[in-house]
Amino acid sequence: MSKIHLLDPSVINLIAAGEVVDRPASAVKELVENAMDAGATQITVEIRRGGLGMIRVTDNGCGMSAEDGRNAFLKHATSKIRTKDDLAQIHTLGFRGEALAAISAVSKLTLVTKQPENPSGIRFELSEGKILSEEECGCPDGSTFTVSDLFFNTPARLKFMKSEPAEAGAVQSVMERLALSHPNVSFRFLSNNAERFHTPGRGDLQETVFSVFGKEFAEMTLKADTETGEIRVRGLIGKPIYSKANRGKQVFFLNGRYVRSAILAAGLENAYQNKMLIGRVPVCVLFVEMPPNSVDVNVHPGKLEVKFADENAVAYAVRKAVEEALRGDNGIVEMRIPTMTTQPVPKQTPPPLKQAVTKIQPKPIFQKVEPKSIPTPVPSVQPAKEKTIDAPKTVSVERSGWTITAPKPTVSERKITVADVISAQPTVRTISAPAPIPEIPSQKPEAKKITPPAVVKIVPDVPKTQMQEDPVLFKTEVPFSLIGEAFDCYVLVERGEELLFIDKHALHERMNFERIRKSTVQGQSLLYPLVVNLGIEENRILTENADFLARFAIILESFGDDLLIREIPALIDPEQAEPLLQEFAEALSSGKKDSLLDRFYYDIACKASIRSGSKTSRAELEGLIAEYFRRESELQYCPHGRPIVFNLTKKSIEKQFKRVK
Repeated sequence: MSKIHLLDPSVINLIAAGEVVDRPASAVKELVENAMDAGATQITVEIRRGGLGMIRVTDNGCGMSAEDGRNAFLKHATSKIRTKDDLAQIHTLGFRGEALAAISAVSKLTLVTKQPENPSGIRFELSEGKILSEEECGCPDGSTFTVSDLFFNTPARLKFMKSEPAEAGAVQSVMERLALSHPNVSFRFLSNNAERFHTPGRGDLQETVFSVFGKEFAEMTLKADTETGEIRVRGLIGKPIYSKANRGKQVFFLNGRYVRSAILAAGLENAYQNKMLIGRVPVCVLFVEMPPNSVDVNVHPGKLEVKFADENAVAYAVRKAVEEALRGDNGIVEMRIPTMTTQPVPKQTPPPLKQAVTKIQPKPIFQKVEPKSIPTPVPSVQPAKEKTIDAPKTVSVERSGWTITAPKPTVSERKITVADVISAQPTVRTISAPAPIPEIPSQKPEAKKITPPAVVKIVPDVPKTQMQEDPVLFKTEVPFSLIGEAFDCYVLVERGEELLFIDKHALHERMNFERIRKSTVQGQSLLYPLVVNLGIEENRILTENADFLARFAIILESFGDDLLIREIPALIDPEQAEPLLQEFAEALSSGKKDSLLDRFYYDIACKASIRSGSKTSRAELEGLIAEYFRRESELQYCPHGRPIVFNLTKKSIEKQFKRVK
């Protein structure tokens, strides 16, 4: 007796359905992709109980005829392809003809569809893949699929479903990607009769991102659009300061289809090298458009994974597009100060100098109170006469600033000139003063003339000693005023309508990093060689890689059980050599030789930079800030990805003082 036999068609359908539809989110994805292939511009998706209770997808696409409606639920029935050659030129989201057959096999399904040219529509009722009824009905143009009791006939699959909120979250994630993939289509998603998001469908990607991911995501992105050969990369990328701990907000579309690709992610993240915090990843919504014959999308049941004919070309195109977009980021992060909510203070009229007090004696209840008028002498307020003011100095307002001069000695009378700065033409009042009282000698220094700060300018490559001994003017096209330094760490600079807080260590570190990376590492020979012992294994690794370390200006040799260091990089101190070699040994032992160069640049730049908490002369700060403004486009983040500059606008400050709303 033969042991091999053919399976029943119903069992075959259930097995196939498990590959295509493994949870409600998969069913939603297939139905919505069919709606987009049908040319819909408005799509509404409703779910209940995470999609296990009900899924309804309504579109205004081209609809189906009665014959097409019957054939749509047959296995491998499709209108997308006809021959094997069409597999190399796929321009639609669906093409296999498996989705509707798989969904109808594991659910109870209702289809209501109508073509624009037909006066009425068709209604189909199905269960377990079989059409139970077919009848004409009145309905709008397009199609409506209603799926209920998903997996009712496959209890083994139903048992492994997650909680209803988790399944609803998976459906929402699918809907978010579908909405982002087609900004020209209006998507509306409801879960348990509550609207989760609604996109306008006006073709604006940033507007769609705002509807799906929120305001912060939309504001913290940069536009990218670059063509490299036959590959075009466009969309939105996150600013380096806006990063995530995982890749959940990295969304890639290949020819309009959402895909997961390590190649695309690598091209994206390589562009953020030296600009993002370690352990964080960037966010994006990127569209990659390329010839269909150079990519294979038929490698995954859910069409989520793809294969490229030239992976390096695709990764390079993504990296180039992202790098060009990042050039539009100035790296300045605006401080967001929460608005203080205070109760409005009612206006009060100041009382007169003396006010008559009238006492009202208590009267019996329900008796009219007639207060007696008690005449009280109230001092009359006369117009203010010219007051005599004994002032030691004469103050006058000028356009160039405040000028403070010493008083002129007088015998009988002095005059004080007060500028009334109210109108455009100040009115000057002359007030007479009596003879002065003999002045007590003051210990205060003589007043000096204070003028507005001059524009600071920079001359490149000014030696530190020269700046300390002979401060010079630095040339720069950006006028700024150096206010000072807070906590021996943050430099305060006024520029136009904003106040900048600049991390001096991060700024100097980035300057050194760029300079070291673009030049050859210079070494310094030690007068007395250093003898270090990092351990047997570490010493062995460093000795074996002596030629490699020579590229970093580190010359060493074996010296018994120790290492003899004869030369170290010129930018570090001798006491920093041993910790640096320890880091090199750890990197070489873990196989991270390729990333060692950048790490070396990080360490050298950090060790050679101004320290936070250390005193810095004003001349040095002026030179540092002027150099920043001269190279602002490349000095955005420190090599470790931390921001260099925060700004506080004048308007946000005025809001705190209730000057503006």
